[in-house]
Amino acid sequence: MTETLRTRIIELLSKNLNKAYSISDIAKNLGVAYSHTHLFIKELAEKEIIRIEKIGNVSVCRLNIKEPLTLSYLSHIEYNKSSEWRRKNPHSKKIMEKIESIKDNVHCVMIRGGKIIIIIPEKMSKPEMKIFKNRTVITRTQLKENQKYYSETIILHGAEKYWSLIS
Repeated sequence: MTETLRTRIIELLSKNLNKAYSISDIAKNLGVAYSHTHLFIKELAEKEIIRIEKIGNVSVCRLNIKEPLTLSYLSHIEYNKSSEWRRKNPHSKKIMEKIESIKDNVHCVMIRGGKIIIIIPEKMSKPEMKIFKNRTVITRTQLKENQKYYSETIILHGAEKYWSLIS
């Protein structure tokens, strides 16, 4: 339970980086006791994964996305989502082979509802990426402008880069 609750807290906070959650909000959202949540929040704050701010009488939490350990946790969460997707998707092997052929030229590759989303460097001209049938090619700026839409994706390649791009 220890690692699971820690991961669930980080995952909840990662869903909206601009939103601050109180400890009781986190406990309610995760369906766990306040005391457990408080214990893990305190631990994550000591590791600087979470920043705690006092607003009036309430302590609110946000992810410290600039902390390398936070990026490591987020990447691990994304890896687990990606592994689950690969296990369930019969076409995943072909898609992953195609990603392997372009991975050195892109920041990251995600999938949302069967559509491949490729994030490329700003100065790179938009490549065709015809190897993917149903695809969108975007830049970091477009990712940040539509962050809410892209938050419901599964990152297939470049999870750590994705999190550093949106911070």
